[in-house]
Amino acid sequence: MPAIQQSPGSLPTPANLAKPVVEKVASQIAAKLGYTPGCDLEKIVKDLGGVVKYENWGEEGRDGSLEVTPGQSPHFVIRLASFAGHLRNRFTIAHELGHYFLHSNVGQKEITVAREGSGRVEWEANWFAGAFLLPEAQFKADWEKYGHSIPRIVGVYQVSEAVVEIRLNNLKMQ
Repeated sequence: MPAIQQSPGSLPTPANLAKPVVEKVASQIAAKLGYTPGCDLEKIVKDLGGVVKYENWGEEGRDGSLEVTPGQSPHFVIRLASFAGHLRNRFTIAHELGHYFLHSNVGQKEITVAREGSGRVEWEANWFAGAFLLPEAQFKADWEKYGHSIPRIVGVYQVSEAVVEIRLNNLKMQ
């Protein structure tokens, strides 16, 4: 598949929310959508009117993108690299949902964004993804329940060890 061409009008702009606000929003959205640790994120995307597609991008270093097209069906598409593993894909889906909620006004604004770079828009989507996949209150309770075991948390939440470690650091639990 050729690289996604982005027009200046379709580039996302930062929400410019503080990290704790983004994390609170993500946790609230996860609860509203009925997210439970390890659940099927593709079903959540479908329930929101979107679709997940797997692409054969090769080893270009790109692992995901989001296209939001209001008024069309589906009104958003999350594209994932076919070579990425299950845990990576789950984080990428949550990351792209961050763009959907924070940068497309919940699907009202047309945007196209490829997961590249490290600017403010990408930081916000990463903050969203971490808090969506590991909501603070439940994550803290499970951290205690599972005896501070990163491998057990990985198994329950279906995220990588790196995601768990970053969340622990962000919540000052390590």
